[in-house]
Amino acid sequence: MIFRRSLVNELANSAGGVFTVLFSIVLTVGLVQILGEAADGSVDSATVFELVAYSSLVNLPPLVALSLFMAVLMVLMRSWQDSEMVVWFSSAGLSLLSWIRPVLRFALPMILVVGILSIALTPWAKSQIERTTEAFQQKEDVNRIAPGRFIETAGGQRVFFIEDAAEDGSRIHNVFMSERKDGAEIIVHAGEGAVRTNDAGDRYIALSDGRRYETDPDKGASWKVLDFARYDMLIRVKADTALTSMSVDMMPVAMLTAINTNAANAELLWRLCWPLAALNLVLLAIPLSYTNPRAGRSLSMVIAVLIFILYLNGISIAETWVRGGKISWMTGLIALNGGVFLLTALLFVRRVWLVRWLPLKLTELPYKWIGRDEK
Repeated sequence: MIFRRSLVNELANSAGGVFTVLFSIVLTVGLVQILGEAADGSVDSATVFELVAYSSLVNLPPLVALSLFMAVLMVLMRSWQDSEMVVWFSSAGLSLLSWIRPVLRFALPMILVVGILSIALTPWAKSQIERTTEAFQQKEDVNRIAPGRFIETAGGQRVFFIEDAAEDGSRIHNVFMSERKDGAEIIVHAGEGAVRTNDAGDRYIALSDGRRYETDPDKGASWKVLDFARYDMLIRVKADTALTSMSVDMMPVAMLTAINTNAANAELLWRLCWPLAALNLVLLAIPLSYTNPRAGRSLSMVIAVLIFILYLNGISIAETWVRGGKISWMTGLIALNGGVFLLTALLFVRRVWLVRWLPLKLTELPYKWIGRDEK
């Protein structure tokens, strides 16, 4: 039918616009955050854009779900305000239920994408972020240091400053190092040094023509000063040490179901909730879209955003309860998403058959709270 084709086209345009705006905001915030981490030396500056891409992929499931929800809501609200709904209802004999099919025709492929992102691609992206970050953390300390900047290494127990370094990192000049080791405070300063590897494959810095200061504040000891012609300092034992163990948010679904712990079940709930949430939000937007042509759309849009936030908080609460062992992941999945689906069905019944025993429609509530009529 004509209205179905026009609706799908309008939904596609609106969803594309909403997603572009939301994704641009998330991308900008992620870029600023990762650039700050790179400036602090927490991540490798060469992997900034790689990490931004992975972090954006992690945020895609809620972004796509919100984009679908807002697109359906905006398009149908415009139809109500322009009295197009009245025309379709009166001339074509359609009801609000007739909009379900074209809306789902547009939304189901995107909901499938949300499922793939949430179940498969998001944990993969998280594992890549962890792998990239951990690989940088396992690099030799000297390779992580930018000349002219203080950088913490060894879990904050060691601070390096190198004034200048060769392009290949083999030679360094004017080195300062402060370290806490077994309660003692050690400060080393040298004019130059070289990065070397011993027979066991361990990397170390060979400093020359410098001075070493050591004291133990807990024991009230005085400073010990040592001038040296050469001072070897171990950087990292075998830089190819294995990466840290995989956490549940990086595991595939098969592994989550196999280990069957509370943390794994909570992660499974989180992943499965997003495609169901996208479906519920798309259907919920149809009865929520009703707008009085004489009233504005701002209040309804604010209410829609609040509904999405409440849904998101509901998913987080259900995940917390499953992680704490209060409920099973299946109970949380059915109770949360089934409850929203039941609310959607009640709103459809009230809007289509005008059943007055149901609660007031959601858009009337703010007016009732302030003692005014919506009209």
